[in-house]
Amino acid sequence: MRMPKTKWIFLGIAVIIILLLYKFWYLDYKIKAYEDIPDLSNEYNVEAEMPQALEKLNTDIEPATVYTKDPTKNAIALTFDGLPDPATTDKLLDLIERYDMKVTFFVEGSNAAGDKESVLKLYEQGITIGNYTYTGVQYLDKLPQDAILEQLLRTQKALDVLTGTEPELFKAPDTSFVVPLLQVAAAANLKSAVKTDVFINKDAVKNDVDAVNFINSVPQGSIVSLRIGTPTNIITYQEGKIDDKPAVDKQPNLALKEEKKDTAVHQNIVDVVERLFKAIQQRGIQTVEIRDLREIERVDILTPPAAPTPSPSTSGKVAMLFDYIADKADNILFNRALAATADYNQLRRMNNHKLAENPKMIYTTEQSVCFAFAGLTKPEVVYKTLDYLAKNNIKGTFFVMENEMRANPQMVQDIINSGNEVAIGLRSLKDSNFFTVCKQIDYMQNQFASMGVQTNLVMQPWGQITDETREAVSAMNCQMVSYTLNIVTSKHQDYTSALDVVNEQFGKYVYSVGRGWIIYFRLDFYNDNDLVVNVMDLVKRHKVDNIAYNSFYDDPKINSNNDSAYTIKSIGDVLKNKQALYDFDENKRYDDVDLENSLQLQGLNFNEYIHQRYIGNEAVEDSNVFGFNVEEKQFQDISGKIHTDKPVVFFTFDDWGTDAAINHLLYVLRKHNVKATFFVLTHNIMQNPNLLRAIALDGHDIASHSEFHNPMDDSSFETAYEGYLLDYGISYNKLKYLAGDIILPDGTAAFKPYFRAPTLTISKAGFKALYDTGYEYIVSGSYSTHDYDQPSLESMINDIKKGIYDRNGKVKNGAVLVMHMSDLSVYTPTALDLLLTINEQRADNDPAKFTTLPLSAYLKNNYDQSDYSRKNNDLNSRPVPEINPIGSENSLYHNTGY
Repeated sequence: MRMPKTKWIFLGIAVIIILLLYKFWYLDYKIKAYEDIPDLSNEYNVEAEMPQALEKLNTDIEPATVYTKDPTKNAIALTFDGLPDPATTDKLLDLIERYDMKVTFFVEGSNAAGDKESVLKLYEQGITIGNYTYTGVQYLDKLPQDAILEQLLRTQKALDVLTGTEPELFKAPDTSFVVPLLQVAAAANLKSAVKTDVFINKDAVKNDVDAVNFINSVPQGSIVSLRIGTPTNIITYQEGKIDDKPAVDKQPNLALKEEKKDTAVHQNIVDVVERLFKAIQQRGIQTVEIRDLREIERVDILTPPAAPTPSPSTSGKVAMLFDYIADKADNILFNRALAATADYNQLRRMNNHKLAENPKMIYTTEQSVCFAFAGLTKPEVVYKTLDYLAKNNIKGTFFVMENEMRANPQMVQDIINSGNEVAIGLRSLKDSNFFTVCKQIDYMQNQFASMGVQTNLVMQPWGQITDETREAVSAMNCQMVSYTLNIVTSKHQDYTSALDVVNEQFGKYVYSVGRGWIIYFRLDFYNDNDLVVNVMDLVKRHKVDNIAYNSFYDDPKINSNNDSAYTIKSIGDVLKNKQALYDFDENKRYDDVDLENSLQLQGLNFNEYIHQRYIGNEAVEDSNVFGFNVEEKQFQDISGKIHTDKPVVFFTFDDWGTDAAINHLLYVLRKHNVKATFFVLTHNIMQNPNLLRAIALDGHDIASHSEFHNPMDDSSFETAYEGYLLDYGISYNKLKYLAGDIILPDGTAAFKPYFRAPTLTISKAGFKALYDTGYEYIVSGSYSTHDYDQPSLESMINDIKKGIYDRNGKVKNGAVLVMHMSDLSVYTPTALDLLLTINEQRADNDPAKFTTLPLSAYLKNNYDQSDYSRKNNDLNSRPVPEINPIGSENSLYHNTGY
């Protein structure tokens, strides 16, 4: 019997209604459930590994062993439990290397996925990496077997993909290593669990004395752990759903339970670790790998009976069936959809699988900082942000996501009308792929075009950024950016104090942001709707505005010639300034030391190098000179001055600092038309390359103060030479890469192969490494101002005068002053400003008037420090700097000499 035609029509209508209901109810509900949350369930899929692991468990697998305290060892093993944020990781790695400690990092798989670079740094430094479960989950032994496997397998896969090696060790917070858990671990290819004996309460280690007392209390052979991540609470853990909160910071502390406002005073984790490392060294305690301790089998623990697995109810089966059908429909109707406006497959072929770069800052020397915003689901907060930006004459970049555009197009239009920039925000979608990302970009560009805006700027603010995402961005001819600093982290969701947030985010040593940095604020994360604007205001006032030079007589708000302030701009506006942009390879390596730069190839033998190319210091004596024979020492320079009969002095600056410190110096030097020589400590410059190029573009010499600031010592020649060669070679390569292409007005490169030895200590092995690396001059200098330790502006001024003038008030011709560009040298810019202003007002025949030059004005044409008859007359062709009197005069700064 055939169905009547009308019934076919009604059946077709019913199918359409069901599909529409699916689209507008279930599909939209599914998207909303994860569109603002980085769902980690598919980041490192282990569907293939799970059956294999379960099969192993069915074969009565031997349980993993347990490493525990070994009282027979006169040593301890250290572990860091959880992966910290990238900046903290870098600082910890620096401390580990500096103090020569052996440490094991137990890393959450989710954090590894979100911060690949930090994991690779751990691996490349030879740090043992252990499995800390996927989310650092508590009471792992209490979870169902499948959930345990998922936690361990995902982390194994994540770390294997990143490093090429699966971890052998695992641990989990507040977990008992019972046999069933150890069997599951073995099925996940883990060999051993690690049982901590002593945990470090970081907030109790407030000073060096606390650290020593703590280390004294640790029994020998202990496993000592510092918990960095906040454990995920088992109560809120749901099987099959790894993460219920957005890991917006790609940092640890992915705790799922709500946090109460924390009013306790917390210690900075880097400070605590350094205190502990010092105490360990003072006690002479050896740190060893976990594998050097006692390994036991847990056969003594009885296996508890397995809990029965309940059969799903009828309603549960229906729900499971619906979920299955919906997931299949999701793939068909959503993930594989192709927009009518583009043939994405053709774009993919034309793009040839190229991946978009995803830089964490804009590589520019422009004095600008970018504020970026995402998470626009709270209109109240968005409009408060717009109001704040307008009142402060700031333009920012708002990354709008597809769901936000659909939900509130008028708000997006209001952002555009306010003069701020809008750009494309990519959602972290489950099962996202090349086609879905192309579709998101296509949709957003069409919507923006209808509002009168064209943009190709893209950011994915949270979640794992896959290669398919980067390929899609490249194929769509878009430019992808990330952020330099994420202001919003998971633990701050319930905070109400902006000061607490800023202090915890910036820490103790980040005095300012940097030019070209992208500062990211998520607007819908805090429960307090006023908090993000209050945080933004503190960042502006204390981390951006403080970069401007502002003395008691030179205020940029009053003096229009004071160009030291940084502006806050949109990302697009900074990118438009093409002249300030430059290319930077984030993946470049610098440890390939080129011996073809050796001065031997230039016809200078090593003995001549020692005598002719070293400008010493009178404070350098036998206690800090190593490896030279008596004759070599006898002919070494100790004056520290450049040979000249002219009243020329040389300003030099050591170390490294933030924009707040260095920009003050650059402004003062620019204001007085002074060129100087900067001896740069290069370990951290790649985190702020813009600042180094800015120094070079202002016309200053760029020279090296080493990579790690390790003083030369009395180690055996062969051992020391290799270490120095690598250190000085890395520093040389970094500076040449960043400043070697910048040409100064005299036609030479800004990078000068000069070197200042850390602490001015010298050794023959160090000199040989410098000679072979290609450093042409080693410059200690005639006078160190110790500006990092000056108690007042007056004392700083007096110390600079001591370096410039003799006791009769005359200029010490050729004096080389050692100052610093660090954030601790707070009085240096103002002191120089005052002294240079006074110097400009002196008559040309005043014996106290001096001229400043960079070292490169003299260290050329084979300048020979051993030739005391040599005089350089280049000064005669140099114009006298113009006098630029500013502000009122004070008798303190107008005496005629020192």
